[in-house]
Amino acid sequence: MQQFVTTPMWDTWAVRARLARRAIEVVDPVAWVVDDTSFPKDGKGSPCVARQYSGTLGKVANCQVGVSVHAVTDTASSPLDWRLFVPTSWDDEAADAATRSEVAA
Repeated sequence: MQQFVTTPMWDTWAVRARLARRAIEVVDPVAWVVDDTSFPKDGKGSPCVARQYSGTLGKVANCQVGVSVHAVTDTASSPLDWRLFVPTSWDDEAADAATRSEVAA
């Protein structure tokens, strides 16, 4: 089961794009909302964890931040896409190559 979930045999980007197009047809959005959600973390073992502002906690803390785009109306909302925000501390290839390989292991 883990291999099925982590190594899909289909193009995940194509699936996500198709789902987003379908959601737009159903919701018929009047606006697009870009939102961030933070996930507090105790350690630095997860990707993109850094000391950064957490809206969830209302302060600077060790966390991940996810950024999403939603199609919205007065009565409906549908997430279309989402990604982890990559903080500057994770954006330096040379400095973080070791950290990334530790997280991947």
